[in-house]
Amino acid sequence: MPTELIEDHHVLRGMMRDFASMMDDDVRDMALLTRWRIRFAQLFRDHMGREDMLARGLRQGPLAMEAEPVVHQHGRTMVALFLRYSDHIKQWTPAQIMADWDGYRRGTLGLQDMLYDHMEWEEAHLHPLIEGRVRRAA
Repeated sequence: MPTELIEDHHVLRGMMRDFASMMDDDVRDMALLTRWRIRFAQLFRDHMGREDMLARGLRQGPLAMEAEPVVHQHGRTMVALFLRYSDHIKQWTPAQIMADWDGYRRGTLGLQDMLYDHMEWEEAHLHPLIEGRVRRAA
């Protein structure tokens, strides 16, 4: 399963890079933007579910003591990111995006930076614990 989580991160990072590039274009294709937002939201939600299930599973078993602070931090950060992302989607309707493209771009890139940072943290702190649990169970 950790391999799947890393693959998710790879796809999410690629989508964010593509989207940042799309926002640099002078062509403002709202249909493309909307499709991208939906696809990204679906992958992000699915990934969060898989990762959260594995993180919560760390609270049982031989790595529970070591994992607890990491799982706690992961949960807090993911809730904060999810709420911020949800607020971003609600605030930036297609009409608002067209009215303030630069503001939308700045807000989106700031949110992307937070997600990039958190994925790096997960890969350094959470994923090794998940990998350890999977190996011990095998």
